[in-house]
Amino acid sequence: MSYYEALADNIRISKKNGLTIYYPPCHICGASVESWNYVSGLQYTCTACREMLIDSHNQTSNKQQDCLNHAIKRISKITDISKYRHGIQWVQDNIGKSGWFQSTEEVMVTLELIRRKVKAHHQVKVYNYVVDFVLPEMKVILEIDGKLYHGKEKKQYETIRDELICEKFGEEWELIRIDTENINTNVTRLLSAINAVLRRRKRNKEGNGHDGNRISGTD
Repeated sequence: MSYYEALADNIRISKKNGLTIYYPPCHICGASVESWNYVSGLQYTCTACREMLIDSHNQTSNKQQDCLNHAIKRISKITDISKYRHGIQWVQDNIGKSGWFQSTEEVMVTLELIRRKVKAHHQVKVYNYVVDFVLPEMKVILEIDGKLYHGKEKKQYETIRDELICEKFGEEWELIRIDTENINTNVTRLLSAINAVLRRRKRNKEGNGHDGNRISGTD
């Protein structure tokens, strides 16, 4: 089967010590990969690219581990870290996942959501964007920001982005931004702050008012 698939896909074939050897291209760099079998459609990776992927994975894991360590230290200064034992283990078990836990604040929010038993999805792709957290039971899209706004163009970009994301989820959903300073100083009050924003927006909608989408302080 491998032989005919290789012929159909124009894969180079040779004999070595009486064995049939196939040379499909590496799906990353295109270099030939020596293989004893060939399956059409399967991605093959050369040794150099495999080592590169392993190094990249290790670097990602090390950065995520550092974020977890910093998160534990910061939370320990605020409250009893033992309450986060389950969350810490869960984060530890998921270190290495691409795109996850990119900052200490993301880890802190993850730990707090787990402690409070809030169902959440991390790093969710929406169109060409990625949102930090989706809280389905609360119908909240939670974004973490390092700074409030980085100029007029950044503000305009965020406005368009937020509108598209909210349109995708539906009118019952709310997008809330929280700055990293509040996470670092008030992470234990995260849920109370989110609920306060939701209540305020509900009142504003009932009064045909408008409220921003950013938490700049906690209630």
